[in-house]
Amino acid sequence: MCGFLVQKKLSNNFKLNKKKFKIASKLIYHRGPDSKNYLYNESSNIFHSRLEIIDLNKRSSQPMTRMGYTIIFNGEIYNYKKIKKELESDFIFQTSSDTEVLLFSYIKWKKKMFDKIDGMYSFIIFNNSNDDLFFGRDLFGQKPLYYFKDDNQIIFSSEIKPILRLSNFKSKKMKYNDQEIYKYLNFNFYGDDKNTFFNNIYQIPPGNFGYFQNKKLNLNKINYPKYKNKINSKNILTLLKKEIGNHLVADVETAIMISEGVDSKSIVDISKKFYNQDLKLFNLEFEDFNNNEFRNKYLKVKKNLHFSKFLKNEMFSYLNKSSEICESPPLSLFTLGMVKLFKKINNKNIKVVLNGQGVDEVFGGYNIYFSKKDFDKTYHPDGTAISSDRSIYKKNLKNRYNSSKNIIAYRKDMAFKSKIPKNLIQIDKLSMNSSVECRSPFLTKNIAGLFDKLKLSQLQYKENKKYIFRKSLYEFTEDKFYFNEKKFKQAPQTEYMLTLNNLSKIKKIIKQKNNCDKYFNKKLLKKYFEDFKILNNNGFVIWQYLSLNSFLNYFNKFR
Repeated sequence: MCGFLVQKKLSNNFKLNKKKFKIASKLIYHRGPDSKNYLYNESSNIFHSRLEIIDLNKRSSQPMTRMGYTIIFNGEIYNYKKIKKELESDFIFQTSSDTEVLLFSYIKWKKKMFDKIDGMYSFIIFNNSNDDLFFGRDLFGQKPLYYFKDDNQIIFSSEIKPILRLSNFKSKKMKYNDQEIYKYLNFNFYGDDKNTFFNNIYQIPPGNFGYFQNKKLNLNKINYPKYKNKINSKNILTLLKKEIGNHLVADVETAIMISEGVDSKSIVDISKKFYNQDLKLFNLEFEDFNNNEFRNKYLKVKKNLHFSKFLKNEMFSYLNKSSEICESPPLSLFTLGMVKLFKKINNKNIKVVLNGQGVDEVFGGYNIYFSKKDFDKTYHPDGTAISSDRSIYKKNLKNRYNSSKNIIAYRKDMAFKSKIPKNLIQIDKLSMNSSVECRSPFLTKNIAGLFDKLKLSQLQYKENKKYIFRKSLYEFTEDKFYFNEKKFKQAPQTEYMLTLNNLSKIKKIIKQKNNCDKYFNKKLLKKYFEDFKILNNNGFVIWQYLSLNSFLNYFNKFR
């Protein structure tokens, strides 16, 4: 797990500035504190910071050059040992790293490498003989890859801030992408396509690869394989076991982010039973909200259980910190709490942590899948509409983003467009801010094959959603917990906002002129706030205002 920054000149009249490049690269030092390396040549400045996970030897540091190609890579290739065996007859390996396997995979198979590799990744491979670039980003977009291009240069980066620092926006007037901001406000998602919240700064979309040749960027889509086995609890368990086992591969200690649900518990049970790994568990708690049921459930593993408690009086300081880290408006109070949780994980000298994200999208865990929907509204996964009156925003977008009618298309929409991409963008930056690699074993190309294969009866049986997932784990563990009713337990965002201290701060913010007033009907917002104080409603819109304002306040310094 790493971070990288590339600046490649496109005009002979443009001069690369090493000093300025190094200053910009410092903004992603946190992504890889174990080694930091620069490579300079006439046409490019290249920086890579490494978090050592596989092959801790310095021989695996990057940039890595083999046979006329140079690679910089962020992520993990989970099946690298298997691929290495296929490649050993053609190549001489100098390391035991997945980076070298990835580079040789490209040299041998070119774009067909994506049929072979399985992991989370963003990478760039330089052809040192002709200056072409080849790049790729994993299917769900777990690892970011941003870029900026003008007539003089193209810049690639693992985060946006180095691009802002390096691309002379101060002289060109950095501007926000209003359309993307309104998409976030109207529909509560972003990150599904090439756009970011900044004009002229883009991302390689999730699940895309391509070439940069002749000053042009060409994109192609990565396909995931169809699931070919019969759908039954035994085969599903085999698949889950394999994916979790792959995600446990590391040369450093691995841990699990645990919640009250069955998704993360399945990782605990499978890693312990099949892989004999009794891993440390980390849980996020909120002040004044009872967590005893969870604590009692995991009492037997108390020695391995660690808690991070997020306090009410920390809300605003962490809101501002999260805006800086995420490079986007923080999604919820949970986002703020994760800053503390990942810091706790780092303090325990953990570099790799697994989470249960993706089960609800693949296996049908949300009420919204099975209920009637008005596609002009934005819904919470529990089925309730979280916003319907879009007159609060100064621009209302037609909901062309979430028009899926059948359950297969709707689950894919949640996974590839409206929910998972925005979550992954924030989780990557929240975890890497504390130099922690966060892995999602249920978001893989092999599990993605289940989107088209699972039938309605396997997604829901009677009152049990995620039925085939629950059934496979229950038959393996005989733990009735796997058939407990799903609880949509959200972070206590409204309760935290309603404390006297935080309410006073919110009132002060709304009363004054703010950067985000450009996007809101301020008169109506003030009415919403008065209702919020009395009725505890409209909290979602109030949060959006605070979140967006915090984001704009921080990034205006780059103007």
